[in-house]
Amino acid sequence: MSVQDLSFEERLPELAYGSVWLVSAGDGDPTHLSRSAIQALGTADAVIHDPAVPPRILDFVKPPRYREAASPSAAIKRSTKLALDGWRVAYLVEGDAMVRAVECATNFAEHNIPFRIAPTSEEPLTGKMPIGLLLVRKAAQVGSAKTGTLVVLIAPPLSETTSNGERRQAALSFSMSGLAG
Repeated sequence: MSVQDLSFEERLPELAYGSVWLVSAGDGDPTHLSRSAIQALGTADAVIHDPAVPPRILDFVKPPRYREAASPSAAIKRSTKLALDGWRVAYLVEGDAMVRAVECATNFAEHNIPFRIAPTSEEPLTGKMPIGLLLVRKAAQVGSAKTGTLVVLIAPPLSETTSNGERRQAALSFSMSGLAG
């Protein structure tokens, strides 16, 4: 069976052990969650969320999944700890996930934690969106030295066509590398 033969749901990216997905709760309307956001909330071992995320969004997190409310800085620290322990983590934020993307990407890159964003279906992810290159001048661990430059490439993937011919945008991916500088 080829990749083209799979339905859109079967081609959703896997939430890998030891990784973090940043999930946007958007405006709090569950119908605005993307399929990748729902998948992340349903398959994560732990969901760390903003205290203000509405219960109707949190209803996608079913037992035995671990769920914890935390402030943004505490949530990033907790997500990092759980991912380093091998958990599949979804960090669920109120509003637009892109507001926290840089802080999260920087932190997770410093710890070599794979990171992905699952936007709401309402966020503008068109094929016309440019590729962004974010250069953060921050001390990063490179070998035994704590110097370097963290480079985060934010690139929206090409949209995919579902089995019914509808075009869907896949989740954003981040490529992270610490470069000696």
